[in-house]
Amino acid sequence: MLFTMPFNEAAGINFFPDPFYRGTSRGFEITLTDVISISLIFSIYLKRKKVIIFPKGSIFYIIYFVISFISSFNSSNLNYSGFEIQKMFFIYLFFITVYNYIFFNKSFDIIKISFFTIISINFLMMLEQKYILGYYQPSGLFPHRNSSSMFVNLIAPIFLSILLNKKSNKKIFCFYFTIYMLCSINVIFALSRGAIFFFPIAAAIVTSFSMASKITSRKIQTITLFLVLAIVGSAKAAPMVAERFERASERSGETRVRLAKIAVRMANDKFWGIGLNNWGVKVNPPYTYAEGLRPVEDEDFKDGIVETIYLLVAAECGWIGFTSLILWFGYYFVQNALNIRRYKNTPTSYMPIGLFAGLIATFGQSTLEWALKQKTNFYELVLIFAIIAAMTQIYENYKKNKP
Repeated sequence: MLFTMPFNEAAGINFFPDPFYRGTSRGFEITLTDVISISLIFSIYLKRKKVIIFPKGSIFYIIYFVISFISSFNSSNLNYSGFEIQKMFFIYLFFITVYNYIFFNKSFDIIKISFFTIISINFLMMLEQKYILGYYQPSGLFPHRNSSSMFVNLIAPIFLSILLNKKSNKKIFCFYFTIYMLCSINVIFALSRGAIFFFPIAAAIVTSFSMASKITSRKIQTITLFLVLAIVGSAKAAPMVAERFERASERSGETRVRLAKIAVRMANDKFWGIGLNNWGVKVNPPYTYAEGLRPVEDEDFKDGIVETIYLLVAAECGWIGFTSLILWFGYYFVQNALNIRRYKNTPTSYMPIGLFAGLIATFGQSTLEWALKQKTNFYELVLIFAIIAAMTQIYENYKKNKP
C-alpha cells in the first residue's frame, strides 16, 4: 500500500477528469493505494474482529472535512468540489488503515522499508531525468519537484534520528546512512528553494534533541561524519544551488505576493470561502477577485494556485476552514512533541524526534508551496499523523495498564 503512494497517475483511474484544470484535484480519482487500503482494513477486521474508526485526533480532521464540504455550496463548479471531497474521504480511509496496522502490530519496520524503496527509486529516476533526459529540476516519481522534495523533507529526519538515537550494528547503520544520503541528494536535485532552506534546519533540530538527551562517542563520530560530508557536498552542489537562486526571476516573487493578496480577498469575501477546489475558477474572469492585481488584462491569461496551503484553504473554505486546518495540524504536532518526553529512553525514542523535525520542515515549506494538498503528499502527511496517534494511544494504554 505504501509503495504505491507516488504512482497515482500510473496506477489509478480518474473518472470525469479535467487534466487542464489548475486545482488541487482534477477528477474523481481512485488509486491503487485506495484499493489496497480498503482491502487491508477489511483484512485487519477479519483478523482482529475490531477496527478503530476514530483514532486520536480524528475529530479535528472530521471538522476540517465538514467545513470543506459546507464550503462547496459556494462553488461555481460542484464537480470540482466533488473531486476534492472524494479525495479527502479516501485519505481518511488510508489514515485509519495505517493507524490500525501500527496500533495492533506495534512495528515501524514495513514503513521504513517502504520509504527506503520509494526514495531509492525516486533517486534513480532523478538521475535519469537530470543526466540522460536533461531536466534542470527533476521530480522523480512525483508530479512536481516541490512535491518530491516535500515528501523527502518529512521523512529524512526520521532516518537521521535513527542513526543518532538507535543502537545498531554496522550493516543496519549503513542501511539508514544510505537512506539519509539519498534523501539529501534528492532535495538538492529537485532544487526547491523551500526544501533546501528547511532541510538543514530539520537536521539541526534532530541533532540538538539527540545531543541533549545523551552525548556519546558514537553520536559525536556520526555527527562529525555528516559535517564532513555536508561540507564536501555543499562545495560540490553550491554552484547548482546558487544558480537556482540567481535564476529565480523577480516576477516569481511578485506573483506569489499577488496571488496571496487575491487569496486574502477571497477569504474576506465569504465566511465559508469561495468553494472547495474552486480557486482555479474564481481567480480568473468573470470573477473580480484579481481585479487590479492581474499583470495583463488578457482574457486568455490564466492564474496559477496561490503558493501556500494555508491561504489556499482560507480562500476556498474561509478563515474558519483555515482555523480548522491549523487545529488539525496543531493537535498532532503537540502530541508528537509530548511523545518525545513520553518515549524518552525507549527503543522508539528516535521516532517522535524525527517526526518533530520533519513536521517543522513540512509546515514551514508549506508556507511557500501548496504541494501538501497533492494526493501523494497528503497520503504521507496522514501516515505520519497515524503514527503519532498510535504512539499516543499506546502510551495512554500503558499508563492505564491496558493491554
